[in-house]
Amino acid sequence: MPSIGQTMPKLQTKVNNRSAEDKFQKFEAWLKENGAYFDLLELREYDTPLEMDAAEEKKESTIVDESEMRGVHSRVDIPADTVCMIIPRKCLITVEMGQATPLGQTILESDLDLDAPKHIFLMIYILWDRKVNGSNSFFHPYYEILPRTLGNMPIFWSTEELSLLEGSYLLEQIADRNEAIAEDYHAICQVAPDLQELCTLEEFKWARMCVCSRNFGLQIDGHRTSAMVPHADMLNHYRPRETKWTFEEERQAFTITSLQRIHAGAQVYDSYGQKCNHRFLLNYGFAVEDNNEIDGFCPNEVPIDLSVSSSDLLYAKKVEFWSRGETDSNTLSAALAAMSDPQSLAATIDAVRAGTSGNASRRSCDEEAPVKRVRVCVSNNENTRLLFSLLRTLACNEEELNVISTSSTGEGVVGRALFGLTDQRSLGTIPAFFRSCRDIRHPISLRNERAAMRLLLDTISRSLASYPTTLGKDIADLGDLNAFPRFSNQRHAKIQVRGEKEVLHHFARWARAAIEVLDIIEREVHGDDTASFDATIALMAADESPNGAHHTVLRYCEDVLGSLRREEWKNTRRRNGNSKNPGIAAGKTPSDFLPYYNC
Repeated sequence: MPSIGQTMPKLQTKVNNRSAEDKFQKFEAWLKENGAYFDLLELREYDTPLEMDAAEEKKESTIVDESEMRGVHSRVDIPADTVCMIIPRKCLITVEMGQATPLGQTILESDLDLDAPKHIFLMIYILWDRKVNGSNSFFHPYYEILPRTLGNMPIFWSTEELSLLEGSYLLEQIADRNEAIAEDYHAICQVAPDLQELCTLEEFKWARMCVCSRNFGLQIDGHRTSAMVPHADMLNHYRPRETKWTFEEERQAFTITSLQRIHAGAQVYDSYGQKCNHRFLLNYGFAVEDNNEIDGFCPNEVPIDLSVSSSDLLYAKKVEFWSRGETDSNTLSAALAAMSDPQSLAATIDAVRAGTSGNASRRSCDEEAPVKRVRVCVSNNENTRLLFSLLRTLACNEEELNVISTSSTGEGVVGRALFGLTDQRSLGTIPAFFRSCRDIRHPISLRNERAAMRLLLDTISRSLASYPTTLGKDIADLGDLNAFPRFSNQRHAKIQVRGEKEVLHHFARWARAAIEVLDIIEREVHGDDTASFDATIALMAADESPNGAHHTVLRYCEDVLGSLRREEWKNTRRRNGNSKNPGIAAGKTPSDFLPYYNC
């Protein structure tokens, strides 16, 4: 898909203005000669970022030394639902074209396990065609306008530029991307030595990132494929989307249609989708300064890694439960085969266990606990709920761990065995319904939830400590346009790490707010009349300052912790006959709150 940010123009290496202009004129003439239509549009070059800003103040773009920036603009007012670009099928480079080359055939026959097969075949076609056919290639005018270098892509950044990402998980992803590309290159060279004649590893990397940032996923002749679409890949990114694209079978062409009125002279945008900035930066070479959706949601993510501490006194037991659910295909096959046979429940369970016999306990004793990585953003989505579930497992004391890891009897055992769970009898008085550490979606106890929030706070603190600068310093740096010029790699690196820290600080505030509310609940339960859960929640709801509680945090404290509070009151009354009422909403019980919100 195309390249560059909430708005980001494609980069082309500048030789001189005249030659650049000539090659773009030849490119557009080539398209029109072959049936393309884009009469309502024109390509514009931005000499400076300020010139681009004057055209679109709310937009962004990318600038690299000795590069030119271009965007697609409307020549006239374009009404909504207008087809403004048509690129015939003959002008598209598809996966199938790469597969049809001699090199592509060799790769297909070798059945290599490649990192990005569709990208590889698009790359192969471009590299092969440019080398074999040169200036006689049908696509030569297109190749001429592709960027000569991709210095905005992090895999090509200098050591100094990469140092600005210190502490960021993006460094790991950049290293992984470089390694994956190199592995693909060398693997192909093993079965097709001719690749070394077509390109060096650096040229292979260039092709990979050209394709990665510019290809479109299409359905042609009822078949899913990917394609390079000349001219369409010049549209810059903006959210919310203002155009839509597709391959029309009737026209046998790729089309772009306006979704709203586009005024004469305005830039025409594509949307590269709702993405975290790390994906924009890694795949397109930019980071969006304000990556918020129209509803305020920000998709920026940060990974949080969790595992059982080797110093945990319950290490072996926790590792056993922590590792459950990581079954292999043999286990599932045995389970399904047994269930299809009309035998007793006991025989079915035995067949399931045949695939898991003792694996969990041996793993817990002989191997380190696996690290579980959860990507979270400022939201109460599935990943946030998974994070809290894992934290509750790690925070368990022995009694709590026994309760959540105990199996039930009857049909429930089959489900547990499918997930690699053992068949111990319940050691607690509370029935256990948790199949694995991923399934603890509600608080276990007041003590456990507090411990889980403290663990979250400690984890966040360690993550923030890995960065050389604070969030405040990053925000200040981004205000210095001399040190961090707009659209520079340095600025995009700062935007990326700032976004990561914003997510981390959000969860740190969540943990601190939760601990405060849990302390209030405990004081209430122990008879402290000065503590008021309702008053605390009311104060949180009334605080509309930038440092006030995010709506997801407020809802968690009010509903999830409120439900836990009611359960604690019930338990207290059972133990000592305490008659104090925690103020359950009229006609509601704790279970009324759990189905629509859990964490």
